[in-house]
Amino acid sequence: MRMMGFGRDDTKETPDMVIPQVNEILEPVKSLVRVRFETFDRELTYFNDLFNLKEGDRVFVSGKLAGKVGYITSVTTKFRIRLSDYERVIAVAQTPVHGSYVPVMDKMLSYDSIALSPDEFRTWFFHPEEPVDGPEEIIYGDGYVIPLDDPHKAEGATPPVFDRALEYCRTGKIGYVSVRDGVGRAYVAGSEWYELEFTIRNNAIQEAYCSCPYAGLCKHLLAVAIMLSVMAGNGKLDLTRDFVLIDTNRFYEMIRHNEQAVTV
Repeated sequence: MRMMGFGRDDTKETPDMVIPQVNEILEPVKSLVRVRFETFDRELTYFNDLFNLKEGDRVFVSGKLAGKVGYITSVTTKFRIRLSDYERVIAVAQTPVHGSYVPVMDKMLSYDSIALSPDEFRTWFFHPEEPVDGPEEIIYGDGYVIPLDDPHKAEGATPPVFDRALEYCRTGKIGYVSVRDGVGRAYVAGSEWYELEFTIRNNAIQEAYCSCPYAGLCKHLLAVAIMLSVMAGNGKLDLTRDFVLIDTNRFYEMIRHNEQAVTV
């Protein structure tokens, strides 16, 4: 089929990868940290007095780069500064990954109830603080329906949008998908990260919405539908079960920061 051929095809049995959860809460340690923002190719120094930080931690900061995630390249506790000269570290991404995972194409799959939740994944790419006036009210219409036996049949799945969706599948833009009790959430990387919501019923994605500004059925929703369709069609994903899928590259980036060793 036209939609086949993206990602890895894992034909060998692979042992479950068990990722232990880390619950220890460390006391804050005052420090000066260097934070690199890859999107802007910049590395800046920030003051921290809220967390016990280490190299590799992903953080959010105050100042001009507020709301943008960066990662720490160095930490020092030996300093004397004028506090007014420095912006601060104000939040840290939730890094522990837990559950058992197996590779499926270019994703890591888990059926565990303790697998990484959407809200935990979200902290890696979205600032955790709500706006001062509270969360913005979201109003929904009918949403889109995308048949998982053939996403081509979805209303609004024009050839240009479908081709872009295929490219998103091939290039690993789908960072995360979770389905619990038929309710799905996903995160897809475009010009920024977009949040998707949907349900799965009768072998179709239904009530599908995306936070991107595109007015019609967007490439982000179609990409998720295509990926699930291919995985299920190849017998690599059971859509009747709760599951979590994480992009393999992002998965290994996350577990690199775990305090305990990963066992295979």
